[in-house]
Amino acid sequence: MSRISDVSIKDEQLYWDHRFKRNTIKLLPGDFDVVHGPEMLVTVLGSCVAACIRDTKSGIGGMNHFLLPTEKKNKNATEWNDYNSAATRYGDLAMEQLINKIVAMGGKRENFEAKIFGGARMFETSFSDIGAKNIEFVTKYLKIEKIRTLSHDTAGNHARKIYYIPESGEVYLKRITNTNNDTIKNREYKYLSEARKARTTADISFF
Repeated sequence: MSRISDVSIKDEQLYWDHRFKRNTIKLLPGDFDVVHGPEMLVTVLGSCVAACIRDTKSGIGGMNHFLLPTEKKNKNATEWNDYNSAATRYGDLAMEQLINKIVAMGGKRENFEAKIFGGARMFETSFSDIGAKNIEFVTKYLKIEKIRTLSHDTAGNHARKIYYIPESGEVYLKRITNTNNDTIKNREYKYLSEARKARTTADISFF
């Protein structure tokens, strides 16, 4: 597969999808990947957000999967550098890595389009607003970076499974009912708890 990534994609995350008849890369929280070819990227989202970005002319594109939102440094911030918090660096890094790798593989920013998914309300706890903050973050980021958002399916209280084919820009979405959400909730709660503990520690990144 023609792919490049700064994260370690394990063998069990690579498989042949018999339904779509494509080599497929499964992304977990904190992962991203970029491909130039017929490969498909798949992930499951609860409160997390995935940004699907591609160069519409070359078909080079990829997807990330991040959980932590960004917070504005001040309400009058207008440039991306005006945003700064322990949480910001996770979302910021996820977006920057994805965009930089698309460019490194030959994609041109002027041809970029984005589709965004996720940000559900999965918790009735102190984490309850994580999904909304993720949506706010990625929407603002794309606007500041002048990347056109072609479509989105966000918010609500249900998880989503996303199938993304960068070559064509096609996205197939499967909504996951509440009765099947426990595994996703537990995974995200563990990830969030670990991330919050690390927010006071410099130079820690889950990406």
